[in-house]
Amino acid sequence: MLDFTAIILAAGRGVRMGQRGEFSPKGLLRFGERSFVEESIANLRQRGVSRIRVVTGHLAEKYGEAAQGWAGNVRLCHNPDYVERGSLHSLMVGLDGLDGPCVVLESDLVYEPRALDVIDRDADRSTLVLSGPTGAGDEVYVWADPASRDGEFRLRDMSKQADRWPDRHYGELVGITALSAEAVSLVKQAAPSLIGERALADYEDGLVAAARRTEITCKRIDDLAWAEVDDERMFARAAEKVYPAIVAARKAD
Repeated sequence: MLDFTAIILAAGRGVRMGQRGEFSPKGLLRFGERSFVEESIANLRQRGVSRIRVVTGHLAEKYGEAAQGWAGNVRLCHNPDYVERGSLHSLMVGLDGLDGPCVVLESDLVYEPRALDVIDRDADRSTLVLSGPTGAGDEVYVWADPASRDGEFRLRDMSKQADRWPDRHYGELVGITALSAEAVSLVKQAAPSLIGERALADYEDGLVAAARRTEITCKRIDDLAWAEVDDERMFARAAEKVYPAIVAARKAD
């Protein structure tokens, strides 16, 4: 069993989803029988993560209705400032009262369960899950440097601009990150000033700030089947090309 609490960031407005996003939070969209968030919960439980927090905002009542059918230790944490504040603030809502290690996940993800296998069972280590090139659009690129352990790499920076650094990026952000208790503390320390400088600061800003003071290991799975769903084009791509591969991987798992 992994000694982590999962925090699923689900407060965003989903503006780019258009009409679909007006009637449903992105995390409650679905391709199969379960919503994206329900699939994440199932994946986490399968890997031994039983304590789960879902940070709501936009259409929070929809999550309240859905959660009535979720068994186990799932807690909804509401972010009333989801319009004026970004995902870093949502992460702080999810971390309220929590000092131990956590797994941070974006709610608009579909992914095969092995994405969680790279998380080190030693809760003293932090892990950022990456993939190889996807060509999906709206990628977040991750740069990494050699870590203290031979053959591993540690987070340096993240950006949607592929030319942010002169060297080539190491991989693409999947949206799943395990944080040790030390990293959680460092993110909490950095968040107030980051949010003060930019109210809509992303949770990735907090990760990069923490990575300047502790190692966050980058674990890349080149052939991982996963997709983020931000707009209708990405929804269609995920439904047609990615989700069938996830279903096949789940059956083989």
